[in-house]
Parts: sequence; C-alpha cells; structure tokens
Amino acid sequence: MRRRRPFPAIAFATALAAIAVAGCGSSGPPPPWRSGHPDPGSLSLLDSTQAGSCASAAPDPDQAPAAISFNRQEYVQAGSLPAQAQPPSALEIDHTGNWAFWDDYDGNLTMTTPQGDYLYKPASC
Repeated sequence: MRRRRPFPAIAFATALAAIAVAGCGSSGPPPPWRSGHPDPGSLSLLDSTQAGSCASAAPDPDQAPAAISFNRQEYVQAGSLPAQAQPPSALEIDHTGNWAFWDDYDGNLTMTTPQGDYLYKPASC
C-alpha cells in the first residue's frame, strides 16, 4: 500500500490564512495627526486602533493620540484645554513635531500643541 503525502495546497492555504488573520490589526487609515508626529523616544502615541478599549473614552482621537504609553503606563486623552505653551511647574518629558509632552507631577500628562492642549489621565488599556 502506497502512502500519500499531504497535499501542498493545504499547507499553502493554511499559511495564507494565518498571514491574513495576523494582518487584521489595522482598521483603516492612520489619523490625520500621525504623519507629522512620529513616536518620540520616551513614549508611544496610540491612535484609536492601538489604544483598544481606551479609545472609546478619548474625546478627540482624530486631532491627538487617543492614549499615550509612558514608563509602562497608559494615559488616556481626557479632554482638551486652551493652548498655554506649557503647564505651570511641569517637566517636559519629550516632543515630536510641534507637540510637547509634560509631566504635571499630579499623575497626569499634558500634550501641548499650537492649536490647543490635551490632558491625559492614567488608565489600564
């Protein structure tokens, strides 16, 4: 009795399906802010897709990151503020493009932009 080898098309189809499933992380084009603001060295800017469940709490994810990952902690966009150049008595932690990121020593982060500022509060994404 002759033993049959597995059909190569099955292995190919399985590999193709695995690649298709792995590539499903993005659900559309990046937000408008992404091209001018790559991730700076010390933190990661998370758009709505990357922030997962935290994105639903972000009031304006098309204008600023839905969340920020900094020092192994996620901070979710909690609201916008008028532009003020820098929060009082805060420490600048990084910048990208014309955005700067500040630690306000109250457990929150602030992102300043020429158009306005955004407050980020700690969360578990």
